[in-house]
Amino acid sequence: MTDPQIESVFPLATDVNVALISDSDDYPESPCPSSPQNKPSINPHSTKPPWKKLLYLKQPYPDNYTDVSFLSQLKRNTTVAKYSYLQLVDDFVLIVFYISCILLVDLMFIGIYSKGWDPVKPTVASTIICVLFYGLLRYHYLLSSILGSNLNLKSFILISFMILIVSPILKSLTRSTSSDSIWAISSILCIVNSVFYEYSSTKVYKPTISTNISVSNAIVLASRLKSTSQVFVFMLFAIQANILLPLYDASLRQNKRLKYLHYVTILSTFFLVDYWIYKLVNYKFLLYWLLSVFVAMILMPAYFLSLQRYKNELQGPWDIAKPKINRNMY
Repeated sequence: MTDPQIESVFPLATDVNVALISDSDDYPESPCPSSPQNKPSINPHSTKPPWKKLLYLKQPYPDNYTDVSFLSQLKRNTTVAKYSYLQLVDDFVLIVFYISCILLVDLMFIGIYSKGWDPVKPTVASTIICVLFYGLLRYHYLLSSILGSNLNLKSFILISFMILIVSPILKSLTRSTSSDSIWAISSILCIVNSVFYEYSSTKVYKPTISTNISVSNAIVLASRLKSTSQVFVFMLFAIQANILLPLYDASLRQNKRLKYLHYVTILSTFFLVDYWIYKLVNYKFLLYWLLSVFVAMILMPAYFLSLQRYKNELQGPWDIAKPKINRNMY
């Protein structure tokens, strides 16, 4: 029997128990292992919800769970460009072309310094060619708005006038330096120039490093000439061969209607270099030069193409997401 005094002290004990039982209905009841009637019935048709790659979502999977669909997003060589052999040959031709431009300056110096050439005739011919190229490209710039903003005739005239003024200074610049040191410095500058040249065929053509190196090489070589007129004419020819000619060629490559002139320019420069090597040096050096051209134009593209099969770039869901910025908004 229940003591009436206890009931008077705890009048709501029974009601509290009922409330606790009713509140526990909202939570899953843990089965009691001792009672067989409380064992959960396994439903073979029950499945878990599909796994989602969401960090904030609470899912009935362990932290180290790897879903079968995780590797389905794996991508292989999506950003690897496919090249053709002819396309690679066309790209590697630019290397031969610019090295030919560098050799034109060196051979011109050899002709003036060792063979007693008159530098006026080659420089006048190169000036006429540059003026014709400028007029042609300026004409097509006005029609199709391709380039032309970088081809400023006033700048060229100003540079030529500055070279004329500083020619006496350039003539005596390296008087106290031995000739062997000059040849070594010039060779290093030519190699560095060919490495840092802008060989890409993009619309933005800014060969700043190679331009500065070309001028430095021309100054070093011009300082060994005998007269001020030779220094001026040689510097003018060097600027036309190493700066203006590659600039005009880059403009021709970007115009489909004038693309054939790009190949004409390359062939003309190449044959002129071959002729001057044969006249000024010897046929052995010409054979070495032709062998180098064969390696650069024929073998190097084939070797580069053979290396493409070893590319194995994987991109999967574990990679960091890269934001896509709409540059048109700025």
